[in-house]
Amino acid sequence: MDPSRAFVDDVKRLIIKVGTAVVTRNDGRLALGRLGALCEQIKDLNSLGYEVILVTSGAIGLGRQRLSYRKLINSSLDDLQKPQAEIDGKSCAVVGQNIMALYDTLFIQLDMTSAQLLVTNNDFSDKDFRRQLKETVNSLLSLKVVPILNENDAFSIRKALCEEDSSGIFSDNDSLSALLVIELKADLLVLLSNVEGLYSGPPSDL
Repeated sequence: MDPSRAFVDDVKRLIIKVGTAVVTRNDGRLALGRLGALCEQIKDLNSLGYEVILVTSGAIGLGRQRLSYRKLINSSLDDLQKPQAEIDGKSCAVVGQNIMALYDTLFIQLDMTSAQLLVTNNDFSDKDFRRQLKETVNSLLSLKVVPILNENDAFSIRKALCEEDSSGIFSDNDSLSALLVIELKADLLVLLSNVEGLYSGPPSDL
């Protein structure tokens, strides 16, 4: 093992955050192969005794793809010649939340159970909520259930979904994941994303 990763030996609880680019393809449709592989790997980790918490993005991207298609097939030729307004992000989030149905189906095929927990910035300002969140997640993990968390974008107080906004306790699912590491006392955070992050050297050399 790489000596810089020796700390992994002491990991018991880990949080895996998957970004929209992982969950969906370039055309906005679900990346079924990647999601299936992810669920299989979580199953393997679970079998080895690790406690795995999943934070997922992708609801807005999936919802936008579906609503764009719905809008297209319900539009007349005259409608299509007019400038098209951007679809509201909160509506996209609501429609895209059925991504959970796919996670549930995949985990069922692996004889596992998943549970969805939607959170908002306002929730974390309440110490009783934070306590209840910890108790609920601990109970789920003790039953070998995979908790899947996501920001409840339909009721988000952020000014612009999909854009960084420092006005709240967390600004996106990346910062939500970091917050959950503290709240849930996780040992490791794994970010699966195409967003630029920390580098050990110039990216051009990688």
